[in-house]
Amino acid sequence: MIFDLFHSISDPVVAGKSIGPVRSFQQFLSQVNLAEEFGFDTVWLAESHFSSEVQKKTSVATIPGYHGEVGLNSDSFQWFDLIRNNTRKINLGTGIHNIVGGSGGPIASADRVNTLHFINSQFCETSRILRLGVAAGRFPYQNTAFGITPRTSSEEDFWFFIKRTIFLEALEIFLRLLGGETLTSNDLQRHDVTHDEAAKRYPDKIDSWKRKYAFPWPIPRRWDFEALKLTPENRTFDKLRIVLGSADPEALAIGSRFWDLDLFNLSFTPPEEINRLHEKLTTLNHEKGRTWHRSRLPRTVMVFIDPDRNKATALAHFVLDTYIEAMRGTAAVPDKEVLLKRALVGDAMEIRDQLHPENPRKFNADDRLMLWFEFNQLDGKAIESQMRYFHEQVASKL
Repeated sequence: MIFDLFHSISDPVVAGKSIGPVRSFQQFLSQVNLAEEFGFDTVWLAESHFSSEVQKKTSVATIPGYHGEVGLNSDSFQWFDLIRNNTRKINLGTGIHNIVGGSGGPIASADRVNTLHFINSQFCETSRILRLGVAAGRFPYQNTAFGITPRTSSEEDFWFFIKRTIFLEALEIFLRLLGGETLTSNDLQRHDVTHDEAAKRYPDKIDSWKRKYAFPWPIPRRWDFEALKLTPENRTFDKLRIVLGSADPEALAIGSRFWDLDLFNLSFTPPEEINRLHEKLTTLNHEKGRTWHRSRLPRTVMVFIDPDRNKATALAHFVLDTYIEAMRGTAAVPDKEVLLKRALVGDAMEIRDQLHPENPRKFNADDRLMLWFEFNQLDGKAIESQMRYFHEQVASKL
């Protein structure tokens, strides 16, 4: 089993108190050093853009139930450089880098990742594996400032479908440029809205739409550009893994045409669904002459551990209440009792049992787990104590 560290790099308000961005980052960096000491393989940085407190006052308010800043990290690559200079070997990952809006769009992201990879592979004494999780961004307000909004009345009508294809288009641009292609927007796959899709989603509007539009309705490209090719050129990609942060099967199908993708998964995914995903990915990769391994599907797992199991359980309830409220309206989050059964909760003996393959949580010895200790906690020393206890009494005894 491979253990990684996942970190939200947030600045929450807990019981009316917060610690501020400087201390938040200081505690994060200290936890990264501890993770390396304990042999964790990769540190994954959550990525965000713009103040979540300010967005509550806007027309696109998304997480009104979260108090404080949900994410402070707007540029993982600069933090990668600092981490690399202060550690020896831990690998670096994003969870997740926005390739649609917040980071400037797919062309800007591909350009920056290409340079990051070139520096890492050619100029670093100890190059690291870069595990770039990519997706459409955590919240819509992080994209709207970059023009990810309807541009015409027809786009407003079909916006439900367009939002999805914007990410599919961005993913194709990002992967093809990063892979070294010379690319124009005319080379991109076209996307349509079919009559059946529109009728199923909007049965009350389809009759009037048939009078306005011819189906299938072609979705206009979001990015128009003449021939582009990234420089400097990277000839090998053994230190770069692209991890798709989307459950959309079409995103996986499109992305797999252009890259040997890993897949990012969330902690509340049922174990049966995880296993079905592995079966699907094994078949998909076999068809493409590639090899799939369970460690290529990193999973976030919340950890609530304490020598006193009652304290661990109390912390889990407190944190998950905040997590559920923060995610309300942004993602389909299961009930708290389900989340408790997907997390690691208890003392060391209980958590060793929860990690056993015969436990209902159904972890596997080949899994890669992104351990998430710090969400909605302020005390960095307490978080490090939890990490140390996990390392000494769980990981080292498996």
